[in-house]
Amino acid sequence: MALITVMLILALATILAVSMSSRQQLDIHRSANIINYEQAFQYVLGAESWGKQILKRDFEDNKTDSYNDDWATVLPPLPIEGGQMSGKIEDLQARFNINNLVLNDLPQKLYIERFKRLLRNLELNEDLAAVIIDWLDSNEETGFSGAEDNEYLNSSQAYRAANQAMNDVSELLLIKGVDFESYEKLRPFVCVLESGTAINVNTASAEVLTSIVKDITLEDAQSLIEDRNKESYKKLDDFLQHPLLKQKKIKNEGLNVSSNYFQLNSTAQVERISVEFTSVLHRQNDGSVTLVKRSRGVL
Repeated sequence: MALITVMLILALATILAVSMSSRQQLDIHRSANIINYEQAFQYVLGAESWGKQILKRDFEDNKTDSYNDDWATVLPPLPIEGGQMSGKIEDLQARFNINNLVLNDLPQKLYIERFKRLLRNLELNEDLAAVIIDWLDSNEETGFSGAEDNEYLNSSQAYRAANQAMNDVSELLLIKGVDFESYEKLRPFVCVLESGTAINVNTASAEVLTSIVKDITLEDAQSLIEDRNKESYKKLDDFLQHPLLKQKKIKNEGLNVSSNYFQLNSTAQVERISVEFTSVLHRQNDGSVTLVKRSRGVL
């Protein structure tokens, strides 16, 4: 009996020792992960500082923005202590600003027409424009093919229309008629900024360019892009006087050759921890750059 008792005590002691050792290892790994995450996050903040400096220097060098500028150069993976990091700046004004659909609580015909053309280019239902307008305006009047609170309150998870400008492009997933597939189609070509921002014709994609001009094809838009890659447009009139556009009646409202809003996609990896952040940067008219928002993940 004494021998059995001793063996039981040894077994219990062994189990306790193994348990304590395992918990200690977990604590060590947990602490290491927290430290590595904080290090990676600090590198992301460093990438933001780099982005601000690049954009400020670009403002001092020229008053236009195109893919020929330094800010458009993709930062290759750079070695850092315990890992690597990379970054990429995108021009948000290369996209269509959803908040432009309603300005001062009034639907904007020109922007609505452009957005509908963009939807058609992407083979999406153009009635989505009416639904988004109802989401943005402050009234409860349902437009033709639109949707207000009565539509959303009847859903399985009831909620109300925002009735204000969007704060993030992911709000589109709350819009009636927008499923994840259509959202993924639309997301690369739209943004959510303060109302009244212009599209930069030096950086806009073929799909966005065809939404600006009524009667040009995607092939024509690709030709415009090939020409601007050789030499960017210094003035908006240079774009409007392009041989493919000269005879078109294009309204220059909401168009520009420079940008104020940019998106920095940065990734940092330290040991086993990898973080991705999206930072929206606003370059003011005096060239200073401020952070608008920062979110985990890349949009």
